[in-house]
Amino acid sequence: MGLLIRGIHYTRHFSSVSQNQNELSHLTKLINISKARAEYLAIRHPVIKKMDKTKLKELIDTLHDLGYPKETLVKEPLLFSLLPITLRYRYRILNECGITNITASHVAAYLNLVKQKTIGELKKSGEIQSMMNVENRLASYMTQWPTSLTTLINDDVNNYTLQMLRLRIIQRYLELVLDLTNEEFNRGILTYPTIKHRPLEVLNETLTMLQSQIMLPTHKIKSNLYLVQADPDNLRQIIYNFRSIGGIDIKEVIRLHPKVATKNFSSLMAIREVLQEYGISNEAQKKCFEIYTLGPNTIRERLENAKTIPEFNAFFNHPRFLKMIYFNKTAMKRLMTLYNNNKKCLSLNILSGSSSRYEAFEKAPGDRLGKGKDLIFCLTQALGRNYTSSEVRQIIRRHPFWINIPLVQVKFVHQQLSKEYTPKDIFENCPILLYPWNKVNEALSIMNKRQKHVQNKSLEHLNLSCLNNSQKLSLALYFLESNHYFSGNGVWTEEKNKPAPNSLQLESRTVAQQ
Repeated sequence: MGLLIRGIHYTRHFSSVSQNQNELSHLTKLINISKARAEYLAIRHPVIKKMDKTKLKELIDTLHDLGYPKETLVKEPLLFSLLPITLRYRYRILNECGITNITASHVAAYLNLVKQKTIGELKKSGEIQSMMNVENRLASYMTQWPTSLTTLINDDVNNYTLQMLRLRIIQRYLELVLDLTNEEFNRGILTYPTIKHRPLEVLNETLTMLQSQIMLPTHKIKSNLYLVQADPDNLRQIIYNFRSIGGIDIKEVIRLHPKVATKNFSSLMAIREVLQEYGISNEAQKKCFEIYTLGPNTIRERLENAKTIPEFNAFFNHPRFLKMIYFNKTAMKRLMTLYNNNKKCLSLNILSGSSSRYEAFEKAPGDRLGKGKDLIFCLTQALGRNYTSSEVRQIIRRHPFWINIPLVQVKFVHQQLSKEYTPKDIFENCPILLYPWNKVNEALSIMNKRQKHVQNKSLEHLNLSCLNNSQKLSLALYFLESNHYFSGNGVWTEEKNKPAPNSLQLESRTVAQQ
């Protein structure tokens, strides 16, 4: 055992070392440095080991766009820890503040420049021209800044840091545009601190797009202040290239669910591809726009898991199925709790709906499907949409216990019958789907002469070969109820009037294994 454990540790260590060597090889090739230099940088700055080739190339391209050579990373290795968007924003903020000749060192030392040094100190050191009016320069980036308001700071602005001055201007701007109070601003900055590190021009552009193009009401921006920090370039891509969700204009979607505006455009495209891959309809997407606020990998993982859980898989083609994916943790918790309480007639609303609806179902005596809408929908889908919901309901409701049978059991019986019987045969005998498969299978065996029917000797003289499949299913229904005086109690297992607790679990496991 000790040798096995050491072997596992050695394998993991070797795999880790191999991966690190692979990342370092990208570093040596892309920046054109020696292997020894790359290893030294990785030791001093461990974040390098976590960067793959794509991330490293994106960082180098961003530096190139800003006018810096790729060798800058070797001179200023702290830049490895910055995201490309952060790098761009820092450069733009320093430019807005009037920093002359912005070097990579300025970008790396951004926090020290804007938070620690006063404007007077920066002017004295030559970082900012001594005659520059920093306040007016910053205010000029706000298109809605009133021209009559030339001075916001009454005391000596040279005693302020760039961070302090920018915050005062941002606060005044949001006060003018959104009617934001002092308390609302302070709370917003505390909750979304990255607002402090957005270029003023970016904030202005984002707010203009939210108000003028998306037509988002002011009160909604105020209540979702994280929108202020959205990247305008990304937002523009969403509006013009992503365009819609489920056929609904993306602007309308954002008005309903503002969080979509903050999602990365590439992530939204990846989510759309995942949903198309799994055959999720536009109708389902329209009923759950929130699904686009999750990550594509999370959605894929949850959809895969849903296929293995009979209670989830039964609703896969339902228009509101994505609610179960979005509220996946809640749905799973409810499913386990209800099964432990021997409640198995579960609907989509019970698993992913409001807490009040769920609690009412959990506390209610008995076990039933409510109005049976989910059962009718799933049966209509299973029959190939050859029959309307009202037609299916008209036949299935003939059985007195049609809303007392778990949907997973009904679906399993349909899957078995559909191997030999047409949708028409099954539709004409819909109530047979409510019976446990072991009973249905036993009754059908009589039709196939696999065993002798002992209770009804008169049937021995019946020529079963003259019956069509629909008639055979009708006769099977007769057998299923003949011992129960046609009361409908044949749907239960041995314990009268109660679904067997182990029967459904057994069939659920069978479905999961298929």
